[in-house]
Amino acid sequence: MDMKKMNALLAMMALALLPMTAQQTLDIKKDLVHYTGTTMSNVDYHHGQLQPAIGVHNQQIMRANREMPEESDGFGWTYNHASMIAYWNETFYVEYLSDSVSEHIPPCQTLLIHSKDGQNWSKPEVIFPPYIMPEGLQKTPDGPKADGKTSALMHQRVGFYVSEKYDKLIAIAYYGIALFAKDDPNDGNGIGRVVREIKKDGTYGPIYFLRYNHAFNAKNTDYPFYKKSRDKKFVAACDEILANPLYMMQMVEEADRDDELIPLKKQYKAFSYYHLDNGDVVGLWKHALTSISKDGGKTWYEPVQRAYGFVNSNAKIWGQRTTDGKFATVYNPSEYRWPLAVSTSEDGLNYTDMMLVHGEISPMRYGGQYKSRGPQYVRGIQEGNGQPADGKMWLTYSMNKEDIWVSSVPVPVVCKAAAHQKDVFNE
Repeated sequence: MDMKKMNALLAMMALALLPMTAQQTLDIKKDLVHYTGTTMSNVDYHHGQLQPAIGVHNQQIMRANREMPEESDGFGWTYNHASMIAYWNETFYVEYLSDSVSEHIPPCQTLLIHSKDGQNWSKPEVIFPPYIMPEGLQKTPDGPKADGKTSALMHQRVGFYVSEKYDKLIAIAYYGIALFAKDDPNDGNGIGRVVREIKKDGTYGPIYFLRYNHAFNAKNTDYPFYKKSRDKKFVAACDEILANPLYMMQMVEEADRDDELIPLKKQYKAFSYYHLDNGDVVGLWKHALTSISKDGGKTWYEPVQRAYGFVNSNAKIWGQRTTDGKFATVYNPSEYRWPLAVSTSEDGLNYTDMMLVHGEISPMRYGGQYKSRGPQYVRGIQEGNGQPADGKMWLTYSMNKEDIWVSSVPVPVVCKAAAHQKDVFNE
């Protein structure tokens, strides 16, 4: 081979090794997630004047009640938010975090609700209890100190991992540090991420730390490191989490800012993802930011772009493949956190319509810091975390950051009926 051909071959090999940012420029109107539909929501109405997706069932599964705690979570705590959902062992699981009154103000804990049929739900159970911050703890040398009596703040963007290989369901949460009302528990200066097995008989395994923040380790924390578990399959399942870049991307906000396991070390918030037919991974973040990965989430096209045509503010956006082979995004298509809408796509990039999922807002019954009105912070069942036999798209979200809801959305997702309803209920 002559020198000219050798140089050309080496150049091609070098190009193949470059991250996406250096290889190509993507068209935000074609190559990334974009919206070409004409339907927009009208925020003067809680339902946005959107046509409802046919057959959607909205159900409140936990109602905050300070006056009668026994009718609620047993504690009477009124800030309940950031719910996650999984389906495993023919059971629905919803995890959510809870503060007594306000966001980012302790005490704080994470609870779990479960259901066999999606209609009848259990009472909430504490799965990650309050964790007391060590006395004298500081984030900065001149900052406030923990008093040794106050609990850490919980903040997590991912709640479940199903290991198909080891047949295990693992709950995931995070203990962060907030030493004053406006402090951030997701600034990379927290305690660490914790895991706990949910067993088939409904019991829970011990709590372990999966990954520590820089100031903490096995010697100065209350729970052991996961490697200490005698359950080798549990340890292996935890190893799977840490080896999965798409899971680690969901931990970027709380992780150390130089955590080597985080693929894209940018503070984009509330990552969700799905795979396209060609194997590419679509990433979505708050504000409808989007990108594409061609290597399973190890590298991402930059700069991360706002999805063309999408309207979304500081609230989560959820994306997934539906059981009919199409795709859906679910989000608040406004500068507020209402309505909750769904948009569908044939190819996972071009979204062409918008339909209503939840368009009613109950009155906010309890005040608190950072509380927002509306059905918000939506999450669906993440890839690999199960698919109910009914083929529906199942979602969870909070209402006004105080009540926890689920919605089941029939697939295909449509707003026009193919035939008249048959109102014969005994057949």
